[in-house]
Amino acid sequence: MASDVRVTVDDFAIIQALNTPGGGVFEWRDDIADEIVRDAREHSPINNPLNAVHRGGGVGEYKSSWFWTPWGSNQHLVRAYIFNESDHAQLVEWGRRSTKGRGRERFSWAKAQPPGRIIVTRGTRGYAGRGILKNAVNRALARQGLMPLA
Repeated sequence: MASDVRVTVDDFAIIQALNTPGGGVFEWRDDIADEIVRDAREHSPINNPLNAVHRGGGVGEYKSSWFWTPWGSNQHLVRAYIFNESDHAQLVEWGRRSTKGRGRERFSWAKAQPPGRIIVTRGTRGYAGRGILKNAVNRALARQGLMPLA
């Protein structure tokens, strides 16, 4: 005996199965975002307290400021936004150019004599960024067998 069975699975059903809690894409997004944040924390620099005397000596804010939040703008898209909300996150990630000749800067330095002495000068040298987030994303993607970011 033959029978004709037809099953219609619409776009909405597929998207809901993948992109809602418990769905494959949803779970992968959560796992990869957690992995990236863990990796970024692990590789985050912590300053020498003697380089932070001028602002009270506190260090470790950058390392402790990583987090992520899920975001889906519609049922076709799930995202993970990864943040570092420390005041100097952009400087650590991207670096900065020299400020020589532009205004006065006040900082402390571990290599000064005595160590941690506060220095006031007209500008300081630039430095390259460390790419902490970019490198964390690239390592996570590589572990998944995916192409890294440029």
